[in-house]
Order: sequence, then structure tokens, then C-alpha cells
Amino acid sequence: MIGRVARAVLGERLFPRVGALYRAIFVNLQAVVDSIPTLSPTARVLDIGGGDGAVLDRLLARYPESRADMIDLASSMGGSLDPERSARVRTLPRCSIQDYRKVEHAPPELVLVSDVLHHVPPAARPTFFADLREMLAGAPTTIFVKDVEPMGWRAMAGFLADRYISGDKGVALISEADVRKLLAATFPDAALRSTDLIARDSPNYSLICEVPPGKP
Repeated sequence: MIGRVARAVLGERLFPRVGALYRAIFVNLQAVVDSIPTLSPTARVLDIGGGDGAVLDRLLARYPESRADMIDLASSMGGSLDPERSARVRTLPRCSIQDYRKVEHAPPELVLVSDVLHHVPPAARPTFFADLREMLAGAPTTIFVKDVEPMGWRAMAGFLADRYISGDKGVALISEADVRKLLAATFPDAALRSTDLIARDSPNYSLICEVPPGKP
């Protein structure tokens, strides 16, 4: 992939800086983190499909006593985590939600799903959330979903970058309305609300899903 070539050429010192400038074309990470609901000081976070960990890094900086598990189907992850904060993150590469069910872990206060769904094939998205529901096993949690509304030049630019630079030929953007339908179908008792991210950093949007205690 072009991203791996760029990392090899730029090196570990320059690649994160260049990557941050590149990412800023598509999303304001600070606005994303600002739209995440307030957590307890020692919150446990599960970052699904966390990639290089750019969002998680900023979140952990805000909560210096919090800890996180990061799972991803990729073999390399967490490259944007600050060394101090990476010590509070357990990275689980090549790990699906179903695999994570077998890992010993505390119930997460927050499940972070940031820019993941548009990489999940549309037909597999209901299964993605069904697997998440089974993994939570009735534990109350907050699910934070961030993605990109399929509209405007930034959305198109991000789509093309995912397809031709990141190399995901199956990328398909998903609207906030469709994410809301998926969450409502999977967690019918949950409270759903939109954040102000779309107003601050369109076409990026985020949803908060408060899942109450339920049967395992």
C-alpha cells in the first residue's frame, strides 16, 4: 500500500507529522474528540478498528488515568499513539469483535467506532453490530460512532483516498440516518442522539448510543 511506502520513505519521526497534515484535509480530530461524551476519570475504552490510534491518543490525553483496548483486523496498529499513552493501551492486531469476546477484559465504559463502518461491506454491517451486542453481554455502555456523510468534496476526496491510497477497493460511505437505523435495530432500548460534529466539521458526523443494562 502507498501508506506503508510513505512510512518507509519518511521514517517513524516524520511520518506521523505528515500523516497529521494529510488527515486534517478530511477531518478535525479535535472536533471529533470534543463530540465524545464526558467519561469517568478511570474509564475503560474499547477502540474497534482503531488503526493508527489518532482519535484514541487525543482521548487518552484528556483522561490520563483511563485505559483502552484497541482491536483491528490489520496486523499493524497504534502508530500515532504517544509513547506515554501507548503504555495504557492493549493493542490486539488481527482481532475481530468475535475474537475479542474470548479475551479477558473489563466491560468498556465507551466503545469507539471511528471511521470504521465505511470500511465494512454494507451487507456485513448488521452483523458488525450484532457481534458488538453479543460481546457486551448485557453490560451498559456508550457506543460512539463517527463516520462521513456521503456529500460534498471532502467526502469524495476521502472516499478516493481510501480506495486508491489506503487500498480499500470495497469502501462505501454510510449516512448518519443509516447508522441510526442499524443502531436502533440492534439496541432497541438504547437512547440515540446526534452530536454537533456535522455542524462543526461537515461532512463528518457522530452519534452517541447509550446502551442500558440488559440480559447477557
